[in-house]
Amino acid sequence: MKQAKLFLLFVVMFLTVQLEAATIKGYVLDKVNGEPLSGAIVMLKNTTYGTATGLDGSFTFSGLKGGNYEIEVKYTSFESYTQKITIKENEVLKLNISMVEAVSTMKEVEVKAKHTNGSDEQARSREKNADELMNIMSAKTIELSPDVTVANVLQRVSGVTVQRDNNGDARYATIRGMDKRYNYTTIDGMKIPSPDDKQRYVPMDIFPAEIVDRVEVIKSLTPSMEGDAMGGVMNMALKDAPDHFLVNATAATGYNENLFSEKFNLLDASTMMMHDPTYGHTGVYNAVNSDFSRASLNTQSVQAPPNSLFSLTLGNRFLKSKKLGLVFSGSYQNTYKNTEKTFFNPGQVPVVYRPVSSDVSTYVINFPQYDDVELYSYSIREQRIGLHAKADYKFNDKNTIAIYALMVQLNSFEQRYIVDSVITAVNRPGIGQGNIDYSIRTTYKTQSIYNYALEGKHLLLSNLKLDWKAAYTSAEGNTPGQTLLTYEQARLKDSSGNYYLTQNHLKSIKYYWEDTKDANLQAFLNLTYTPTVFSKDLELKTGMMYRHKERSNYYNEYGQDPAATLVPYYGISQIYDSTLRISRPTGNLDNALDYKMTENIMAYYLQAKMNFMNDKLEALGGIRFESTDQSYTTNIDPYLAAASTGSFTYLDVLPSANLKYALNPKTNIRLSYFTSIARPGFLDVIPYTRVGEEFNESGNPYLRHSVAQNFDLRYEYFPKGIDQVLVGAFYKNITDPIEYAVVPGGVSSYSLSPVNGNNAINYGAELQVTKYIHYFGISANYTYTHSATNANVNSKTYKPNAITQDTIISVTETRPLQGQAEHVANISLIYKNPKIGLDAHLSWNYTGKLITFLSGFVGLNYWQEPTSFLSFSGEKTLGKRLSVYVKINNLLNNTIIVEQNFPNKYFTNAANYSYYLPLQNLSNGNTMVEKSTFGRNYLIGIRYKIK
Repeated sequence: MKQAKLFLLFVVMFLTVQLEAATIKGYVLDKVNGEPLSGAIVMLKNTTYGTATGLDGSFTFSGLKGGNYEIEVKYTSFESYTQKITIKENEVLKLNISMVEAVSTMKEVEVKAKHTNGSDEQARSREKNADELMNIMSAKTIELSPDVTVANVLQRVSGVTVQRDNNGDARYATIRGMDKRYNYTTIDGMKIPSPDDKQRYVPMDIFPAEIVDRVEVIKSLTPSMEGDAMGGVMNMALKDAPDHFLVNATAATGYNENLFSEKFNLLDASTMMMHDPTYGHTGVYNAVNSDFSRASLNTQSVQAPPNSLFSLTLGNRFLKSKKLGLVFSGSYQNTYKNTEKTFFNPGQVPVVYRPVSSDVSTYVINFPQYDDVELYSYSIREQRIGLHAKADYKFNDKNTIAIYALMVQLNSFEQRYIVDSVITAVNRPGIGQGNIDYSIRTTYKTQSIYNYALEGKHLLLSNLKLDWKAAYTSAEGNTPGQTLLTYEQARLKDSSGNYYLTQNHLKSIKYYWEDTKDANLQAFLNLTYTPTVFSKDLELKTGMMYRHKERSNYYNEYGQDPAATLVPYYGISQIYDSTLRISRPTGNLDNALDYKMTENIMAYYLQAKMNFMNDKLEALGGIRFESTDQSYTTNIDPYLAAASTGSFTYLDVLPSANLKYALNPKTNIRLSYFTSIARPGFLDVIPYTRVGEEFNESGNPYLRHSVAQNFDLRYEYFPKGIDQVLVGAFYKNITDPIEYAVVPGGVSSYSLSPVNGNNAINYGAELQVTKYIHYFGISANYTYTHSATNANVNSKTYKPNAITQDTIISVTETRPLQGQAEHVANISLIYKNPKIGLDAHLSWNYTGKLITFLSGFVGLNYWQEPTSFLSFSGEKTLGKRLSVYVKINNLLNNTIIVEQNFPNKYFTNAANYSYYLPLQNLSNGNTMVEKSTFGRNYLIGIRYKIK
């Protein structure tokens, strides 16, 4: 009791002291633009009180005694501020302190609000003042995020979902439910080609995040922009020369969690066959067994190889008045990952299943078939290199010229191991019995993009501007060697009921080579005229673009088969040429994968922008004309395929209009409309066939390009600093959408092929909120998307009285667009304390259910279950220029699951080996067809800065 009384007395005394204490609180702001200054040092002179302003520019001193104080504020590149104040007991004094930027004494000074390159403040300013709808991730946000590639950065942008590759990292982006084929990628506003052998879209994981100044996702088009984007444009603004000497260097290492429990199979690229047997030979060459090497299949097993990442940025301005600017940025990443996947390989055609043959009501139509269950194991090493250099020279206030170069390259070294068990009753004698195939594949692949550009900006007259750009851009995808070995055995049961495995037998060895090149010569010219009669209220703009593209793809493959039946397999080192024969000694050059394509695109536009109502209303509109002329040739025998060569020519007229109304200096309302297109991928229109990762693949020479009508409405509020509220809605109507469908491709297999679907609609809403309170912040976005298309698909039907006459009929199915998730959300909880030099982000990414593959039969599309990934990143300064940082991805070790909306209850009875599928334990009762596991990834590094 005595202790309780003492505790209550202590509480009363504490509260009394607090009630009597005085408080000083306020904000430190930039006097020019009113923006808060984060990290400013605020002190009460001749006292021990001192702090740093928070993310919103706020500061607080509490527990003060009444009296006279002198407050002092210091911030880099701003003049110091001092003020004498008097505060009474119990008073809360609020201050707004405006800081003035320090400038040198000059005869004439022009004061402009300017944000640091790569800063969050610059990103918010660009979003607010842009002609287009856009969302921006700044270099500062990227630096503090858990991401090291641009692809992973994109998943945190409002309305963006990502498609992941075999190592679990993001690779391609879907914007507002529009698949990757409906978006394009630019570098500093200029479109770049793709190193992909089939498509136009660019693998975004090829770009290291360190070399970009910001990543922009543009969601509406103006006439001056290329028109082939329905979802949006991903623009990477590379680093510009800073106003002063800059150094930013990092070094980091880390691990993939799976590598501690499993060995990594390391591929030595020097063991690959870098050229096929035809290399160096003219005419037809008949390969012999000695032309082939199996050395690459002998990988080295290592435990937990460490990742390594390095980056460096240097920049400055030189000469009188800093006319010459130079910047260099480089990045190198070397990472290792082990991933696992289970996949149920579909059969050719579903059946009508009769659990009780005498009861018609129990018939199950479109009962899916699965031939095999395949267990994948990947060991993937990636080397990612990015180099960027830029020089700009300002001759005078009227003329500026710049030259820059970019090289990015992704080298992938992969070993894939598959255990493939037959599960269909037709090919196995009983429960737990049947053939087991084993395959080992080693692949060395490089993808690279090179961009060399020269640009100029000129003020020809006081009201006439000219800007131009010329560039040579190329992309290359090269697979200098891929080797695939397959062997088999059987699991059987003896007369006593015991299971046993038969001898392994060699099935085949295959070798693949592929080389893709896409070279672009492109030029851009724009004229901007401001009629003097209208002053600044009217801006007229016109321009043209020309691009000549030459794309070629070389593909060849060979196969070695056992020279006799049932050749035993004892290991890679015990395969001898004497036991093998070459299935096709001349190779496979007479195929559609060996093609050449030429494409010429000419575009013209007229654009006008005008301000009304005292500059509160801005209207921008115009029209764009894009002419496409494309032709291709293949090595297919024209007597065997009518589409061995082809050409396509079409003209698109693309109008657009954008309205922006400023309710006040901090609030905009935007309304936009634009027409856009999507051209088919290069190989989409070529009649090729080949074996894919999970399905066979084929082209469609009758594919048409897509056209969309796009509408947007958005409310924007930028209260202060980097706070923002964005609320928007969009609607799209798409004619001839292009999607991949799983269609019958032969007697016993499916083929993945591009098709034109029926007209589709896509609409939704977006919400993005960013709010900072002192040291804490939250950044969140949510996108709702709904799309629908009526697709013509197949369906099994039956006749109860004539069971053997089941047939396939055509029906209509309404479904979402491929790759569109109804719900997408990102939340980042942020702590930033400049006083102790600590930044921390806890980031959550959620993607709702979406279609990954389309089935040719109603109700059997392949759906990816909702995914959720949690990541953490943090950085702590160790001094004025040195800091340590950590990045942890996939904290909860989540998996990706693909399913069919078909009850798994039909597959869970092990006694019914005709249809039994293992691992069917989804809580929603659907049938699992794929499951991928990636593990956690840890990274720790140091950063050195001079700025």
